[in-house]
Amino acid sequence: MLEVHRTHRARILNRSQVEDSLDRHGWSASKLWNVANYHSRQVWEDTG
Repeated sequence: MLEVHRTHRARILNRSQVEDSLDRHGWSASKLWNVANYHSRQVWEDTG
């Protein structure tokens, strides 16, 4: 199976206008990562 990974880079020119939204998105992404990590560890422990 072919997997494609892409990385995009951008520059934020209006940081003061989007700072709060970016902080909230970062916090949400961190929580989603933690939940996924916890779940995968539980599955690994249960199934080996």
